[in-house]
Amino acid sequence: MHNINPRLKFWNKYFAAAVLTVLLAGMSIAIYPEKKNLRAQEYSTTQDALQCTGKFIRSHKDLLHRAAQSLKNFEQPEDQIVAWIEGIPLTVGELEFRDGLRKSINPSSYSQVAFNILAEEKILLNEAVKRNVIPTSKEINEFLAKEKEEYGSNPDYRSDVDLLIKEWGISEAEYWEDYEWYNAFRIIMIDKLYKDVIKEAVTAGLLPKEDNLKNSDISIATAVQQKQKAKESYWNRFKLELKRGAKVRVNKDLPSLELKLDPEKWYLS
Repeated sequence: MHNINPRLKFWNKYFAAAVLTVLLAGMSIAIYPEKKNLRAQEYSTTQDALQCTGKFIRSHKDLLHRAAQSLKNFEQPEDQIVAWIEGIPLTVGELEFRDGLRKSINPSSYSQVAFNILAEEKILLNEAVKRNVIPTSKEINEFLAKEKEEYGSNPDYRSDVDLLIKEWGISEAEYWEDYEWYNAFRIIMIDKLYKDVIKEAVTAGLLPKEDNLKNSDISIATAVQQKQKAKESYWNRFKLELKRGAKVRVNKDLPSLELKLDPEKWYLS
């Protein structure tokens, strides 16, 4: 679940659902693997969902690029920063992009929800920076190369990508260089952080080693399932502790923002 190749296979096979879930729920598959259906509502067709979000994107053409830039460059003008999450900037452009997508699906959604989701991502990004496991240019380029290879060889996948480009009114270059880059960075970052945290826990004896499971009396399938559950439980506890201890400073020079900073609610339960 947390390996890049299987994640790519999921992404390719279930493109539309993954696209909306990743953007609206804040990397639900990677951060919340136990929750599979976090979208606000279901759509009968891919086109219905993309048309709905497309109306927002078409009228806010700059937000996709601004969201991508917020991850490409952590040095952002202060008047474009909503809050600093452990020193990592959460930008106006990224918040408006994610909040707008949520509200295009569910008009009753509150901006606080989008903020909470992004706050968690920044908390994890800060940890990735501290551990030196943020995505490299090479890793992102390899990820995008696999996506482009799939685009060229899989008619169904190509059709979905082309549909998104059409409904969102973006160019092919914007799709790959902004939209897919933005998602690639987030997917790889979570994947690398997860692996580093789990490796550390195994080394410290907080999680069982592979050999311990192989020598157990239970079936291989059961052992694998138990191992995964143990990893997910540890990962969830690890995230909770990070979030509870996170320092968040809101930019008070943006008076229009009405954000309620409750550390116990910077995550989805």
